Formats: sequence, C-alpha cells, structure tokens
Amino acid sequence: MRTAALIGAILLIMFALFQDHPDQLATDAPMFDIREIDVVGDLQYADRADLQKSYNKLLGRGLFEEPMEALRYFGAQPEWVESAKIRRVWPHTLRIEVREHRPVALWGGGKVITADGKIISPRNTPDLPLTRLSGPVDTEAAVLDQFTLISQMLSTTSLRVASLQLEDRGAWNISFSNGVSVKLGRDEVLERLQRFVAVYKSDLSGRIDRIASVDARYPHGVAVNWKPEE
Repeated sequence: MRTAALIGAILLIMFALFQDHPDQLATDAPMFDIREIDVVGDLQYADRADLQKSYNKLLGRGLFEEPMEALRYFGAQPEWVESAKIRRVWPHTLRIEVREHRPVALWGGGKVITADGKIISPRNTPDLPLTRLSGPVDTEAAVLDQFTLISQMLSTTSLRVASLQLEDRGAWNISFSNGVSVKLGRDEVLERLQRFVAVYKSDLSGRIDRIASVDARYPHGVAVNWKPEE
C-alpha cells in the first residue's frame, strides 16, 4: 500500500510540474505531441471553425516544444482574437481560451475598429448596427476620439450617429440614423454640433422628412437645405 501511495504521489507531483512549469520540461518525445486542440470561449463574431483551422497548425508539434509566450502570441493572431489564454493539458491536448475584440465602429471598406482602438480586417464582417467612420490614412484614432466625444454629447438626445467623416482638408461631416446630414467644418466642431442639436430640438425634429441637409458652419445658427415640395 505504501508503495502504491508513493507512486501515486510521484505521478501527482509530475502532473503538477507539467501544469505549472511546462517550459522547463520540454521534450521532443512523440508521447507528448499535440493531438487535440480545444477552443473555448464565448464567441460572437469569430467563426469557431475558422479558429479551429488556424490553431490546427500546431497539431503534431511537441506539447512542450514551444515557449508559453510564443503560444500566446500564436493564439492571438486570428483577426477577431484580442487575447488567448493557453493551457497545456497532459498528455496530448492544448486548450485555447479565446477572448474576442469588441467592435465599436466600422472603418472604410470592411474594416472594424475595436474598443481598444485597433483596426482589424476580418474576412467576413458581421452585419452589425455600428457607426461607419472614415478619414484619411492614419487618422483612425482621431476619428474614433471625435466619435466618442460626439456620442457623449448626444447621449441625452434621440439622435444617433450613422456615419462620421473626416475629409482630407480637415472638415467633419456627420449623418444621423434618421437621415439628416450635417456639415460641421474644421473648427469648433462640438460647439457647432451643439447649436444644431438646440435647433433640432426646438424646430426641426418634427420635420425630418423634409430636410435634405444642414450646414452648421455658421457662427450663430444653422442653414437648412429643404427638400423640394412634391
């Protein structure tokens, strides 16, 4: 009995070492090759089959062949993956727990801006009710910041941004989900938007279907371009 208990204790210690210090026990022995990859996580945007296909490139490698940091880096490479928690499960399984990027807006043609400001280019963009942002090259962060400020300003109104554009010359244009488009120009953008909101609440909200566009680039008011009467 003592011998069996001793052997069991040794096996438990070895298993614990595999879990806690796998990189110190690297081996090329086939008995430790990766034969199964288990992808877990609450996936809303990434395709689980595509992830599995991507991670299957690790099949056949030694379970303890790659350093853990290299595995984490590899696990985070698919476009929708923000981070990947890797666990080696002795003797032949690699468990990858995926955390997805959270999309906050669309950018350009088929790109997505994530909550941490990263631009990703998924092969299949999900049909999400997200604001479309656009602007010159390398202005993604500036446009996202402006969108955040505008969203905060509009949080107490019924207006929701459908698109926000930064032109090459630095002028801003905004379109709302109700179909109204507003030119804001280059300067005092938030102040001009605030003036439009005030006019919208007091005079325009009941006549949305008649508005073609609004120019808010005036110092003391806005100019409304009305649709021709039928």
